[in-house]
Amino acid sequence: MAEGKHGLLQPLPGAVWALVIAIAAVEAVLWAGAQGLVNWAGSAGWRAQAWAAVGITPDLQGWMVETGQTPLPHLARYLAFGLVHAGPAQAALVIVITAALGKYCAERLGSLRLLLILGLAQAIGGVAFGLMAPSGAWLIGGYPLIFALAGAYGWLAWHAATGTAARLRACALVAALLGARLALAAIMGGGLDWVADITACLAGATLTALLRPGLRARLRRP
Repeated sequence: MAEGKHGLLQPLPGAVWALVIAIAAVEAVLWAGAQGLVNWAGSAGWRAQAWAAVGITPDLQGWMVETGQTPLPHLARYLAFGLVHAGPAQAALVIVITAALGKYCAERLGSLRLLLILGLAQAIGGVAFGLMAPSGAWLIGGYPLIFALAGAYGWLAWHAATGTAARLRACALVAALLGARLALAAIMGGGLDWVADITACLAGATLTALLRPGLRARLRRP
C-alpha cells in the first residue's frame, strides 16, 4: 500500500473525498460559529443545534418503534449523525482514518459500493445503540463510520491475504482498534457508544462480503 499504484501519495477515490470534505466542511462551520467568526444570530449554538437535529437517541427510536411512524428527517439521522462531532479533535481523527482506510477499500470496492456499505453499517450501528442505550443518551460523531470502514478493510485484507500468518497480519489493525475501543469503554465508561462502534464494524465486514464485486457471478456458477 505504501508504494506503487496504491501508494498513499496517489489521489483519493471520489467516495473518500466526499466523506472527508463533508466532515471537514461541517466541522469548519460549527467551529467557526463557536469561535464567533461567523456573525450570525445563534451561531454560537450551532453545534448543539446540529447535535439535536441529527443525533441518535433511544427515546426517539423507541417512539418510532412504538408508534410505527418513521418521518424522513428522523430516518435521515442514521446517515447524518456521523458528520457532526463533539469538536475539531474528534473530527480530525475521523478524517485521518477515513482517508487512510477508505482509499484501500474504495480501490477494491468502488466508490458507490463503499458509500452504500458505510451508510448501511453506520445506520445499523445507530440502531443497535438506540436499542441498548438508556433513556437520555445521545450518539453523535463518525466513530461508527470509521469502525464500519475498519470492518470493510479487515474483510478485504483477509480475503486478499494468503496463509494464516498473512491473514492475521492483515487483521491486526482491526483487532487493535476493537481492543482499544473496548478497553477505553471499560476504563473511561461514557455510556454505550461502543455498542454502535462494534456493531458497525461487524456490519461493515458482513456487508463487504455480501456486496463485494463479482459475488453475483460467483453465485451463478454451477
